[in-house]
Amino acid sequence: MPKAPSVISRVVAILSAFDECKSLVTIEEISALLNISTASAYRYMSDLTQAGLLSRTSGSYRLGPKVIELEYLFQSYDPILQAGRELMEGLAGFTGCNVSLCNVYDQTLVNVLHVDGKHPIDIPYKKGQPMPLFRGAQAHILLAFMDTRKLKRLYETAIKDPAIAPDALEIGENWQAFSKQIRQIRSRGYYVSHDQLQPGVTGIAAPVFGEKQEVLSSLVLVFSSANPPSMSEATLIELVAQGAKQISKRIEQLSGNAALAITEQND
Repeated sequence: MPKAPSVISRVVAILSAFDECKSLVTIEEISALLNISTASAYRYMSDLTQAGLLSRTSGSYRLGPKVIELEYLFQSYDPILQAGRELMEGLAGFTGCNVSLCNVYDQTLVNVLHVDGKHPIDIPYKKGQPMPLFRGAQAHILLAFMDTRKLKRLYETAIKDPAIAPDALEIGENWQAFSKQIRQIRSRGYYVSHDQLQPGVTGIAAPVFGEKQEVLSSLVLVFSSANPPSMSEATLIELVAQGAKQISKRIEQLSGNAALAITEQND
C-alpha cells in the first residue's frame, strides 16, 4: 500500500499552488489537488490561516502575513545575501553588467538577488523564481561543484522527466559523458553561457561556497551579447571569480561571528 502523504508534504503542496499567475485558491481546488474531502481541505486551510501563512478573502485564500515576515527576515538577515549584496552592487557599477545570485536548495535553484547594471535586462527568471537545473551559467557551475553521488541521482532523475531531460542530455547523452563535461567545468572554475536562458544574453558564473566548502550559490554576470561591456571576457571572468571568492570568505566570517555569539551567550 502506498504511503499516505505527510502533513508537511500537503502543506507544501498547498503553498506551491500559488504562483505568478494564481494569487487566490479555493477549498475546492485544494480538495482536488490533494485528493481529500472538502472538509479536510477546509481544516488545512483554516490551520494555515491561523498560522498566518494564508489569509481568507471573499471565500478564497491568498498568501498571509507570515510569508511577508519570512521574506523580510530572509532579505534582511540571510548570511548569503548579507555577504553578497554590497559586492554585487559594486560589481554591477564597475562592469555595467547585471548581477544575479542564485542559491541552490537541494534540487531547486532560485534567483535570490538581482542588481541591475548600466543596461538592465528583463530576465525571464525574477527574484524568487526557480531556475532551470541543467541550463544556464548559474546551473552549470552549481552542478560542477555538487557531490558526485547527489549529481548522479539528479541526472538519472532528470533524463526520465520529459520537461528537463533535453537540458540534461544536452550536457551529456549518458552519465559518463555528462560527468566528463561537469569535471571540465569544475576544473575551469567558471562557466560562460550564450543564449541558454534567453536569446541574445550571455551569462558568466562562478561558485560561492559555505564555511564547510559546500557549494551554496552561483554569482552571475548577465549582459546583452549584442551590447557587451567594454572589458574583455577574460577580465569579466576574473572579476566574477574573485567576487564569488570574496562572498565565500564573507560567508565564512559571518558564520564564525554567529557561532562566537552563541558561545558567548551560553557562557
